[in-house]
Amino acid sequence: MMKNMRRLSNSLTLCTGMLLLAAAPAWAQKEELWLDSQSGTPIHSEMVLKRGWPYLVTMQGTYSAWRSLANPGTKSGKPDPAPMFPSPKGANQQVGIDPEFVFAWPNDSSLEKSPAPAPLRASSLEVSLDGGKTWKHPSSTAPFNATDHQYHYELAGDDSALQVRILDKPHGDNYGRVRIFVQSAEELWLDSRSPTPIRSELVLERGKPYRLTMQGTYSAWGGMSNPGARSGKTEPAPMFPSPKGANQQVGIDPEFVFAWPKGSGFEKSTAPAPHRGSNIEVSLDGGKTWKHPSSTASFNATDHKYTYELMGDGNALQVRILDKPYGDNYGRVRIFVLPGA
Repeated sequence: MMKNMRRLSNSLTLCTGMLLLAAAPAWAQKEELWLDSQSGTPIHSEMVLKRGWPYLVTMQGTYSAWRSLANPGTKSGKPDPAPMFPSPKGANQQVGIDPEFVFAWPNDSSLEKSPAPAPLRASSLEVSLDGGKTWKHPSSTAPFNATDHQYHYELAGDDSALQVRILDKPHGDNYGRVRIFVQSAEELWLDSRSPTPIRSELVLERGKPYRLTMQGTYSAWGGMSNPGARSGKTEPAPMFPSPKGANQQVGIDPEFVFAWPKGSGFEKSTAPAPHRGSNIEVSLDGGKTWKHPSSTASFNATDHKYTYELMGDGNALQVRILDKPYGDNYGRVRIFVLPGA
């Protein structure tokens, strides 16, 4: 009887753990992967990266694609004495490659023909987001990180697991591993009909960079059937409709007012649409101060998506729309919050 009770208790504990895992919000998902330079087999995440959803992929580590770096080339940098994360098998001696740069190579390497000295931006690491159909090294403008060899990449999912591989032949003389973290963005929805600020569950750590992506269209007027003379062309409906409201023609996105009705004050402007100006404000300090985040992006008439770089202040992000009245508004803005790449 006691054994049966213990089995039942263990089963309930396991089920509870599985339920908690299933109930975890998407933004809280973070997965660790290990890529061994000695293997030609791609690794893949357990997490399926949702199509269009942003993810932060962090790669860190050093490795070698040569049997020995005892005699560096004349244009080579100084090799590190050992890989940051050793391979389970192999020499694990001097290394000269990280996820983004080759910083040291042997004297007989073809890299000696390069007109530029080390470090050279070149990587054999490739990722696939579409189930292995296409492969490429993710885009980065980060400078060489000689301290901890860590680089961040922002990727958009495609309804497949992330796959990562090292392109090199042979793999047998390689050594060193790369640690990879995959982290999902947090999704927020801002309804133009509500005066109440929305709040992230993610706390933005003080002094750390974050990337905010806003996308959507909305209207701050009851009707847009008669656009002004200086107005641009309205769009027939919001990209993301409000649960309630007219959801008719729209002329505002997170960064620009591109259409307005005939009686609007925008008609007094000497410049035609689109006008840079948004009623969307963010607060990083717990609601003490509010402002629209800085942007130099041009008007995006295709998908009305804009990216903003923010610095955390130890609080949750808050976002609001400034407009009165709210009852005649319609349309929502989709917001993604992600640690900065």
